[in-house]
Amino acid sequence: MMRGLPMVTGRENKVAILALTKGGAQLAATLGKLLGQAQLYLPGRLYSNHLPPDTRYFDHWRQAAGEAFTRHNRLIFIMACGIVVRTLAPLLQSKHSDPAVVVLDEQGRFAVSLLSGHLGGANRLAHTVAGLLGGTAVITTATDVQGVPALEMLAQELACEIYPARRVKLFNRLLAEGEKVTLCSRWPLPHRYRSGFTYLEGCPTDVRGPVVYITNKPVPPARDPRLLLRPRNLVVGVGCRKGVSGRQVTEAVKTACRLAGFSILSLRGLATVDLKMQEPGLREAAQYLRVPLLEVSRQQIEALHGQYTPSEFVKERIGVGGVCEPAALIAGGTGRLQLAKQKLGPVTVAIAEAKLWWWD
Repeated sequence: MMRGLPMVTGRENKVAILALTKGGAQLAATLGKLLGQAQLYLPGRLYSNHLPPDTRYFDHWRQAAGEAFTRHNRLIFIMACGIVVRTLAPLLQSKHSDPAVVVLDEQGRFAVSLLSGHLGGANRLAHTVAGLLGGTAVITTATDVQGVPALEMLAQELACEIYPARRVKLFNRLLAEGEKVTLCSRWPLPHRYRSGFTYLEGCPTDVRGPVVYITNKPVPPARDPRLLLRPRNLVVGVGCRKGVSGRQVTEAVKTACRLAGFSILSLRGLATVDLKMQEPGLREAAQYLRVPLLEVSRQQIEALHGQYTPSEFVKERIGVGGVCEPAALIAGGTGRLQLAKQKLGPVTVAIAEAKLWWWD
């Protein structure tokens, strides 16, 4: 039975450190202090007033390990790798959801990245732990061993989503084996992200061989393998008549993306004025497109006067001179308008493109 804090749902960012022996518990306490934010899991027989008061003491090892696995997104086990493998095997689901797992020996000499090295951040955690203890990080993922980037990490760094995800293994293998992979980015890419690739600025579609595209534009199919890294940085501002259907809004959004030459896969959200937030058609469209419906107040729109094309008709109806253009600009943050107001039946739309952090 677990003693200490009550069980919680959802994963915490605090690192869980688990040990089974007295020597492991001493290292866990030391490492917890060095990391700053850590949750210790130790056998009840090792209870000590000198350990953090929130230490979770357990009587049943597998129960404790299972709790830590479901509760935390980063775990450090101070014990043999074999114990960890046999304990966690029944709990594993996917590299997209499993937490990062690092295994550490009791002397702190080797920090082994065991699980979720790229997506979960175990490789990074192993390097951090090794640096704090003066040990060595043991990394076995092929791309890291060869000193080339992993596509999952590149996508994370650039806040992009990968399409199609099933091709990640192929591209990582090509990079690890030293094959030529071209990287094409619609925006200038910092030099540190170009390593390991043949880099081309822009998005030419006539490149031969495997290509990784960083773009929010459509890319036509090709015979050679293609991998798309898509930032979600498009906000569609939407105005509409009362009673508009979700299908009408959805079709208007899709049409707007086609008109502007954007991929709907880079859609971050729909935005509208506060008066329209409860319009069923807008909420249905946002749900269908799997993006949030973002609220913009009339006061915010009024403060944007002069930065969009006003409409006297809209002004008379709701008190401000426009909806779709100012809503897109405001919800897009540091964005710029890429598609001006388009009237598509009972719906008006405009598109703003938010600035990505790594743009010059």
